[in-house]
Amino acid sequence: PEYFFNRPPEAARINPENLIILVDHLKCASYELPFREDEQFGGMDVEEILQYLHEEGVLHFSGNRYYWSDQSFPAHGISLRSASQENVVIVDQSDVANVRIIGEMDRFSAMTLLHDEAIYLHEGVQYQVEKLDYEHLKAYVKQVDVEYYTDANLAVQLKVLEIDQTTEKKAVSVHYGDVTVNAMPTIFKKIRLSTGENIGSGPIHLPEEEIHTSAAWFELHEAERRFEEKTLEQLLLGIANVLQHIVPAFVMCDRSDIHVVSQIKAAHTGKPTVFLYDHYPGGIGLSKEVQARFDEIAGAAIQLIERCRCENGCPSCIGMEMKEVNGKSSIVELMSVF
Repeated sequence: PEYFFNRPPEAARINPENLIILVDHLKCASYELPFREDEQFGGMDVEEILQYLHEEGVLHFSGNRYYWSDQSFPAHGISLRSASQENVVIVDQSDVANVRIIGEMDRFSAMTLLHDEAIYLHEGVQYQVEKLDYEHLKAYVKQVDVEYYTDANLAVQLKVLEIDQTTEKKAVSVHYGDVTVNAMPTIFKKIRLSTGENIGSGPIHLPEEEIHTSAAWFELHEAERRFEEKTLEQLLLGIANVLQHIVPAFVMCDRSDIHVVSQIKAAHTGKPTVFLYDHYPGGIGLSKEVQARFDEIAGAAIQLIERCRCENGCPSCIGMEMKEVNGKSSIVELMSVF
């Protein structure tokens, strides 16, 4: 409690180079005032983007200036909540005579939070998703009162595009850079609120989505020599589970804003690797903060595991019980040499 209440209320994070956000800003700026050919935007050279918008018919170039030429009002199509330009509209059908829109969600988050039969929480009220029309970006919900929530599983393939920063440590290499994430939701579970037990599950039928974002990741050196492959895979899952709980407290974000994925053999190196990526197109700076505060986050993760009262692991720490090998001590051993 002392740690939580002594922290600053929020961390302001600005990423003006996010290409998706930058293009939207340029559209709104050019609508208000034409751009000169050699003009910068916030100290950045944007000539290439302005030329692209000109080729797309959004801007008109005349007299060394770029003028807004599209018929639409640019700010109308820009979300203030997400970098994504395509949001799913949430339609409440609880009262047939008074159908209303209660919110929006970016399509990447909607895959796991607004799939058919998902429980969606809005202003403290539970809604069940009756149908997700993914093609037309609409989710139809009805108010319910149930004693469970839903949690969806994502099958993720992750490819490193470029490494921007690297920090070498004793037993790990910590990187930050650009990645491509291919994600497909597979199944969802119904989790009882009072006990946390799994009381049901079902399939999710949605297409694969691809996003280009930023990520921090660490590669474990020599770990495959100390543990069998199956055991090491479970240990990596345990580390990922702990980090999924710990990281939001350090970078001041929602749990769904940053995703954690473990790979027993990463595609680009073949080494055991854990990735933490921004769940927003282009990235918003969360994973960069993870890379900068890696030691602090790893230390907090070890404390969380050691203070848990279970013997071999549980959902409160590493996410599962490991009887074949003491999961808690093994993970602490792995992370202590970070």
